[in-house]
Amino acid sequence: MTVRNQIFIITKVPYLGLCKKRLSKDIGAVNSKRLILNNLEYCKKLFMRRKNYKLYYYLTTMERYRTFSFGLYENVILQSGNSLGSKIWHLKKLNKGPFIIFGSDIPNIKISYIDKLFYILKNVDVAIGPSYDGGFWSIGFSNKRNIPYPFKNIRWSSNRTLTDLVKNLRLHNIRYNLGDKLRDIDILKDYCDYKLRFR
Repeated sequence: MTVRNQIFIITKVPYLGLCKKRLSKDIGAVNSKRLILNNLEYCKKLFMRRKNYKLYYYLTTMERYRTFSFGLYENVILQSGNSLGSKIWHLKKLNKGPFIIFGSDIPNIKISYIDKLFYILKNVDVAIGPSYDGGFWSIGFSNKRNIPYPFKNIRWSSNRTLTDLVKNLRLHNIRYNLGDKLRDIDILKDYCDYKLRFR
């Protein structure tokens, strides 16, 4: 029997005005919602065809979402925690084997990016997908051994986020390695670059 690697997409339910509020101020709530829905649907189709992967949705604020064209009602877990770090850690405690989590604002995810992260997890505790803004678009845990909470005192949504995380990992002798660097879409410049590259 093939062991299926677990993948989680962390996202807010894509209701109008709920997702990507900061970006919505520049591009409008409709475009923000469309961005998230397109990415979620793309990932659903991408991983559905892969027998070695199992895709889950890590949602807030509800456990189900349905439109005429797209729905999130299977393989859904409700988020728990007050910060991104505590939400990721809650998910880690629910899983016994290796898993990877990434956001719904990463366009054009490729299987090769995910394959590389799971390959990294064969030899380390934590695999990180760095982003160009100084944060990370993905993080994964091998769960081969117990490790301490690595997200203390992290400056989230800043160009120091990844630096803070790596500092914590080194402080606690947690083995890690980096995967492919990608661009997540948080601000207007990110969105404009995305529209130019994938139009």
